[in-house]
Amino acid sequence: MISDYRDRNAPARKIVLAILGVVLALICLIAAAFFASWPVGTLAAILQPTHTPTPTPTAMPTYTNTPLPVPTFIPTPSPTPTVAEPQAHQWLERPFSEEQCNEPTRYYPYGSTGGGKYRIHRGADLPGPFGTPIFAAARGRVIVAGEDARVIYGERLGFYGQLVVIQLQEQYRGQKAYVLYGHLSQVHVHFLQVVEPGDLIGEVGMSGVAIGPHLHLEVRLGSNSYQNTRNPELWLRPLPGKGTLLGRLVDGEGQPISAHPLTVYRTEGEERRWQDATTYPATDVNPDDEWKENFALGDIPAGDYVVKTYVNGHLYTENFTVREGETTYVIIEVP
Repeated sequence: MISDYRDRNAPARKIVLAILGVVLALICLIAAAFFASWPVGTLAAILQPTHTPTPTPTAMPTYTNTPLPVPTFIPTPSPTPTVAEPQAHQWLERPFSEEQCNEPTRYYPYGSTGGGKYRIHRGADLPGPFGTPIFAAARGRVIVAGEDARVIYGERLGFYGQLVVIQLQEQYRGQKAYVLYGHLSQVHVHFLQVVEPGDLIGEVGMSGVAIGPHLHLEVRLGSNSYQNTRNPELWLRPLPGKGTLLGRLVDGEGQPISAHPLTVYRTEGEERRWQDATTYPATDVNPDDEWKENFALGDIPAGDYVVKTYVNGHLYTENFTVREGETTYVIIEVP
């Protein structure tokens, strides 16, 4: 019976399949006609498969244990000290008129003993005839006028005899400065009198401890004291056409060599001996507060020179040039 049933339905299936084939063919034709009317680019875009990128995993930041910076200590720089140049203090005019010799003697300068004949000299001596007028070297006020019979101004009472001491109006780096005129024959000023440069203050004599008429000139700094002297030749204004030499003779450790002879030669043309000098003694006199010299010569004619000295059998020399109105500074080092 099953066999009969399949035979009866076979024509019907064929008809149905035929109809489906026709319908499918029509659908294909219609679709082909539809897509044929589109632009090629549009169709390609539709038919091109869309590429979806595979997401790349985002790396999570790895925590690193970074140490905190350690502060570096930077010291505050100390200010660089300003090295001050020695301040010029050639304030003093010459004490005599232009007709007189205004140069200090060379055989008994500041700090010397005159070749061992005298006590250590704390000033400068200017020789002059008895009664030669003496004039104030700078503006100031008279603080001593008369004899030193009751007050000690030097080594002892009566040491300077008739004297005048003037306190200068101008101070040197905050220190009072004084000028002493000793061994006078006459005093022409009075206590607390104000004087100007060129005012008559006295006359040359030989009172007190003196050998022959002359003016003993001293400069004192900080105090009107016999222990506070400075070399007057560093305070006197150089004469026309001349200058001042000062320097240091020191050992290998920079310490001054005391009471030692030196000789200055002029080197222009044939070398000629000009002047002998001696370094200061270790005590009793004072170098300049800034120059720290231990020898000095004033009123040297402008020109070229050499200073020579023998130490322990060896010759040491130093060339230098003197310029008008200026101070020349030299250092001689002995190893």
